[in-house]
Amino acid sequence: MDTRMKTRLIVACGFLTLTLSLLSARLTYIEVWEGEKLTIAARSHYESVMTLPGNRGRIYDRSGEMLARSQTVYSLVVDPYHLRDPMLGSIALGKKEGISPREINAKRMPDEIAAQYREYVAETLSSLLSQPRHELSRRLKESRGDLVVTKGLEDDFANQLEKELRDRRISGVRLVPGEQRYYPSPQTLTQVIGYVDENGKGVSGIEKVFDEEMQGQDGKRYFERDRSRHEIHAFRGEQVDPVPGNDVYLTIDMALQTVLERELDAILDEFRPARVTAIFMDPSTSEILAMGSRPHFDLSTRRGIRGQEPLREVPAVSDVYQPGSTFKIVGYSGVFDRSLATPSTEVDCHMGQYTLDGFTLHDHHPYGKLTARMAFAKSSNIGAYLLARPLNKDVFFQYVKQFGFGEKTGIELNGENAGRLIPPNRWSATSFSSQVMGYEVAVTPMQMAVACSVIANDGIYRRPTLIKGVRKMEQGKKKLVRAPEREERRIISEKAAAQVAQCMMETMGEHGTGTKANVPGYSVAGKTGTARKHVEHVGYVKGKYIASFMGFLPVEHPRLLGLIVIDEPKASGPQVYGGAAAAPIFRAVATEAVKILSIPPDRPDELVPGKANPIPLAATTMTTPHDEGGVH
Repeated sequence: MDTRMKTRLIVACGFLTLTLSLLSARLTYIEVWEGEKLTIAARSHYESVMTLPGNRGRIYDRSGEMLARSQTVYSLVVDPYHLRDPMLGSIALGKKEGISPREINAKRMPDEIAAQYREYVAETLSSLLSQPRHELSRRLKESRGDLVVTKGLEDDFANQLEKELRDRRISGVRLVPGEQRYYPSPQTLTQVIGYVDENGKGVSGIEKVFDEEMQGQDGKRYFERDRSRHEIHAFRGEQVDPVPGNDVYLTIDMALQTVLERELDAILDEFRPARVTAIFMDPSTSEILAMGSRPHFDLSTRRGIRGQEPLREVPAVSDVYQPGSTFKIVGYSGVFDRSLATPSTEVDCHMGQYTLDGFTLHDHHPYGKLTARMAFAKSSNIGAYLLARPLNKDVFFQYVKQFGFGEKTGIELNGENAGRLIPPNRWSATSFSSQVMGYEVAVTPMQMAVACSVIANDGIYRRPTLIKGVRKMEQGKKKLVRAPEREERRIISEKAAAQVAQCMMETMGEHGTGTKANVPGYSVAGKTGTARKHVEHVGYVKGKYIASFMGFLPVEHPRLLGLIVIDEPKASGPQVYGGAAAAPIFRAVATEAVKILSIPPDRPDELVPGKANPIPLAATTMTTPHDEGGVH
């Protein structure tokens, strides 16, 4: 071998050695430094992770009737990468045309196969989902990542859809499980239950307040897919099971709630008010048994009902109003608690006009001397003021605050309003008399109902509650954890509460304003209210009123307390008064409630055996026997 050839061989061997060394170095670098990253990238083509949603907790009423739950729904997702795969496209097009995939590949170019396959997928989805084909085609063509075609597909339809796609050999289209909130009675208790957003997060009501409690923990399942993105069950890997959220049990009784909803609709038909709110509770426990307002909304659509704008807040705790004569229980409570008067104390009502303190007070009827009990029953403004005057404004204001006005009740609802009180150092010459009569104060319906419960509870204030308990996961099982006892504090003496209750019972007598709220067989203590409506930055609006009634039964051992507030009832004359508009609604609901709650009558002699006692379904057009002094 000559020297030149030998040199060439040496150079070639050297070059080959160098090349192989560089390749070895590159392979070593890839294996050592990038091996893990490339392995992950490779696995991503065939390994997948499926999220297993942890179902959101359910909401139940006090007896276990379900009010809200989550159900599994599916989203239809298209992977554009697979739509561009000629092999997958030729399989689907071959199935469509009745020929083999090989024949499809032989007749058409890859780009042509991809385009026709995309159109075939658009055509199929259009027919199955009833969506415009041209729109689906455009979206599939423009998409660069996973495209969510539709959401909220329920089990039966999702299974049918999956079968159709499999039969047509369509790949790259998959169903992804998710969660959707379901409300069995979407037009009942809507504002209290509230709703969740598209991500399953509570937006209002109990859904928002207990959002963290009800949120479940998602699980995961690892598995492998074939080229068509179908799961290979034989290679299913590790699974982390989801954990469901806690269930919330309300104090609401849905049987009673159904009655209340019916009566709210009746008020809407009869009086066409701007708003109406009703609360019924057990005063012995402060548990809310039924609560609702109109207008409201549909939980399944979030839209208003009966052509009205949806009202998604909870007016029982968010709305404020000037209560009028129902607020007189505060002044009477203070007077009796300080032993400044008794129900038998006489007060001169000055024949309907009082001017001795530098301002004028009016009653709607010219009353002379009345007992405190009768002045309360006839809702005399003059009588209420003259009885409360010895308290002086500072002491009266303290009683107002002790009854819970000016602070939130703490009920388990978002958006609660504390109301508004004017401190005594900012009062005008007429503020004391106005506040005794329920003006110049802004309260929520819930505050007013709880204040009434102080009288029913022998002078004890207890914060209201909507929660019976929360069922939590403990040691692999769900156990109901009862809600803690509510805060209590004494406001007035037991004797003073009993004396106010006597006055409220007189209101229900033949000379009082609340006769239409009486329930046969039961003693009822109540108070009517009719106040001129006050609008912020406008003042009192002529011809607009807020009519209300509150009461409880049986008087000795109260088991049911109710409050009805009607904002701007469309009526004239006596029909606008609380005794005519709101009182019959209390009677209608309470008459059904005593049966639902199994409350025994304390006046059984009033019930005629074998004779059905009338149960009014709505406020009637009967006139009230007395005007209410609360209007001024």
